[in-house]
Amino acid sequence: MKTRIHAIAGAAGLLMIFTFWTSTVISELFGSYETIAAVKGWILNGMFILIPAMAIVGGSGMSLGAGRSEKLVSAKKKRMPIIAANGILILLPMAFILEARASAGTFDTLFYILQGVELVAGATNLTLMGLNMRDGLRLTGRNIRASSVKLLGREMVAENTLAVRLAKPAGFTFEPGQAIRLTIPADAAQGAGEARVLSIVSAPHEADLTVITRLRDSAFKRTLKVLPEGTDLQVSGPLGSFTRDGGRDRPAVFLAGGIGITPFLSMIRDADQSGRLDKTKLFYSNRSPADAAMLKELQEISAANPEFKLVATMSDVKDSSEWEGEKGRIDAEMLRRHLTDLSLPIYYCVGPGGFVSAMIEMLTSTGVEKNRVRSEQFSGYQ
Repeated sequence: MKTRIHAIAGAAGLLMIFTFWTSTVISELFGSYETIAAVKGWILNGMFILIPAMAIVGGSGMSLGAGRSEKLVSAKKKRMPIIAANGILILLPMAFILEARASAGTFDTLFYILQGVELVAGATNLTLMGLNMRDGLRLTGRNIRASSVKLLGREMVAENTLAVRLAKPAGFTFEPGQAIRLTIPADAAQGAGEARVLSIVSAPHEADLTVITRLRDSAFKRTLKVLPEGTDLQVSGPLGSFTRDGGRDRPAVFLAGGIGITPFLSMIRDADQSGRLDKTKLFYSNRSPADAAMLKELQEISAANPEFKLVATMSDVKDSSEWEGEKGRIDAEMLRRHLTDLSLPIYYCVGPGGFVSAMIEMLTSTGVEKNRVRSEQFSGYQ
């Protein structure tokens, strides 16, 4: 819902600014002074719609982007303050000033200088908002051509957690950590057309695509759980830029909260297959072992790779008969018990919003530089 509100408000704001800008240019080139004055009055009144729309865009955008550091999200975050400053400091004052001067019939040199400033500022915001809309579409995968694939199978891999295996589209390539947009067919009895962006769990060398998702009460999840094998689904992608940095000589620490393990599974499987799991540690937090998806596989990989370390911790387990490993939430003390120097690694954080925010705050409070932290927030499970 938040994503939809953000998209609708952004499209409305972009359309209004484009209409204001083109109306101004046309009236200046071909209209009378009366027409120019009418357009200025219309633009000023339109500000009472545009300002709330842009406030919604900014607020929802910051909320959606909180705890995410992918390249596209970071680019959108950098543009948003420029758009806001341009609107508040230039476009809004110009709307009032130009409307007042046009209503008074004062079409002098100052009017046209200010008019030029408004047009430049408007064109700047149109460009920046257009780039943000483009990147937003790229993040959701809506502008990527979808491929039809077969549902090959599924299995429960933890409490309320479903792994779904799909045929890989011909020529489909991706980097470990990326995602796909999975869409229910339009003719399905329920959930028709519903889609979600899901991290790819399988490694690039594997023959099929696998995704893992928590089962919650949504049309998409209910349908995905009961669709018969062999059903055609729509896959678009790959999406996202949450991938491991190219410099493998730098130690990496993965911090996964619950279902946030999914992109790390692809990275770990890929590195295991290529023999590059050294200098890698995974801290994996769940409420209990029953909630920990693919825990057994990770334990087996850890046992077979001495230079890869798995630190699994359970936050709601107190009895050692249930769990012999770490207990409690991931914190600085836990990191210090397993890392020799907290300042050296590149940290990758994935999970629900609260988990990612807590990890970033914890890392920065211990002196870890922000440029050594990569993050991706799973904003919801519906």
